[in-house]
Amino acid sequence: MSDQDRNCQGVRAVRIALAACVLLGLVGLGVSFELTRVYQMARTDPDYHSFCAVSEAVNCETVALSPYATVLGVPTSVWASAGYVFAVLLALACAWRPRDGFGLGVLALTGLAFTAVSATLAWVMAAVIGSLCLLCLALDLVNVGVLAMALVAVRNAGLSLGRAVAADVGTLVRAPARPAVVGAAAVAVVAAAVAYGSRIVDAVQPSGVPSPGARADTLGHPPTPECGPGEAGASSSPQIRMGVSPDGHPWVGAESPVVEVHEFTDYQCPHCRRAHLLVRRLISEYPDRLRVYHRHFPLDHHCNPAVQEPFHPRACELARVAVCAGRQGRFFEMTDFLFQHAGEIRERDLDAGEIARRLELDLERLRCCLDEASVREAIRRDIEDGRRLGIEGTPAFVVEGRVHYGRIPQEVLDRLKSGATPSN
Repeated sequence: MSDQDRNCQGVRAVRIALAACVLLGLVGLGVSFELTRVYQMARTDPDYHSFCAVSEAVNCETVALSPYATVLGVPTSVWASAGYVFAVLLALACAWRPRDGFGLGVLALTGLAFTAVSATLAWVMAAVIGSLCLLCLALDLVNVGVLAMALVAVRNAGLSLGRAVAADVGTLVRAPARPAVVGAAAVAVVAAAVAYGSRIVDAVQPSGVPSPGARADTLGHPPTPECGPGEAGASSSPQIRMGVSPDGHPWVGAESPVVEVHEFTDYQCPHCRRAHLLVRRLISEYPDRLRVYHRHFPLDHHCNPAVQEPFHPRACELARVAVCAGRQGRFFEMTDFLFQHAGEIRERDLDAGEIARRLELDLERLRCCLDEASVREAIRRDIEDGRRLGIEGTPAFVVEGRVHYGRIPQEVLDRLKSGATPSN
């Protein structure tokens, strides 16, 4: 075989490896687009259920709702999309003029960076978030594949990784025009990711409905004398009323409701957070038709006898924090805070004192309240009511004695729209 034939064969082998890089990059781009969709839907549509939400241990939605799903104000999946766009463009540029050899070292380093990020995020999912994302794991395989094919291209070009990187650096010095184009493409891709990703983050920020009445809401329970006087009764904002039922359950919504819903929830449940946003939206849409009673059902073995093993280890504590905030007239404001900042509370392990300071509560009163037997009893009654109804998970909505998991059923929503009362 002549030298020319060997050179042509080598060029062909390089192009095949680069074509594999392009294909893998396009696959990664498609998967990262789907991850971005999961990120958006999980944060905006309480009815959404991803195909990869298999269990608590394998759940793309849990990962998408974690603080690690956003980096520098941009969804992590959008950063991934930008990386794959750059890798595809770079591989195409290398395949266009493979004899130059420029870009193979950069492409291999890009694949190495992809793989390092994959390993880091896989550890975060397993050790910190406690849930795996199948789509993320698929991207991990793509990233390893990009690295492998880039190294194959380097080898088929008759180079080592070190020599390929050194050759790219030399090209940068001798003929900077082509590296400048690659650099400009990288800057453009990053800029597009920031612009697009920041818009997504802004769009999915939980707006919900501001806590009605804020500090003026009066959802207090009778306190013990040593914790100081509490507040009782009901108050109103221009549209939405709040109060406490005769049996002690905080409610928000209509004074004379068409529909009454008992929402059993857990402050450490990511699906409860989405359901909470839906409920807030419904209350704002139907303030004179819907009333929602907040009920505690923490999936935590510390206070729920139905839970035998550690699951949501701070859910009971956070429920007590909410009850005690109610005794200072801030129940629904605290509920909003606990759901909207669930990731931060978990990752930074914010204690009750820090949470109270964020809402400018009376810290001493709250600490005193947290140890009261009456607070634990209030939560115990909710748990017992839930167990009598057969509730096994959260969020659970009880309408006219029937339990509905995950969402308020459509027939109830239709009744809200029509204003019709249930037939006897």
